[in-house]
Amino acid sequence: MYKNSRALKAGTTGMVGAVLFMASVIMQSSLGLSGPEAGWLWVLHQLLAFTALICIMIGFLGIIWGGGVQSLFGKMSVYTFIAGWALIVAAGVSGLFLGSEDSPIFILYPVGGNLSEIGALLTGISVLAAGLWAGWQRFMPLVNFLVVFFGVSLPSFLNASDGPGLVGELVMGICWFGVALAVYTAQTREVSVQTEAVG
Repeated sequence: MYKNSRALKAGTTGMVGAVLFMASVIMQSSLGLSGPEAGWLWVLHQLLAFTALICIMIGFLGIIWGGGVQSLFGKMSVYTFIAGWALIVAAGVSGLFLGSEDSPIFILYPVGGNLSEIGALLTGISVLAAGLWAGWQRFMPLVNFLVVFFGVSLPSFLNASDGPGLVGELVMGICWFGVALAVYTAQTREVSVQTEAVG
């Protein structure tokens, strides 16, 4: 039960993070926060986005805590996704203090982005192959990768754009919310089944 409780908290945290991420995206777009020249609002936006990403990473940890994967490969897949986003957050936090786009630290953005894409793919495959979750929850991590990669990342790369844009980032937030919801509902379903079995 402790493991389920921890996974439930992770799922909840991940869903909150996804909502905060989408709020930060809308905030950036509506207020035109393109960089440090926007002042304290830009700093506030960055802090909101970083907090959101940390919460989302906790949500992905719920895949491990909630029994979505059990093998070393599956766990390392999740950790790879988290490590990628951790590098991006580290680069972003450094940017708050450096205020310059010429710093070598910003190489962490593409490195972290590629690492998170690989981690998302491997996590999706691992959860699906493990078969430890039933229903739509088992497919959600792979759906996350497919939608984000083919619907957001690949088009951005092919169009040589600076980023996924408002719609793309909102899609990413929705997918991350879906993964966190899968973590949460997989646990409530398991607890429900256990209760029925005892009854």
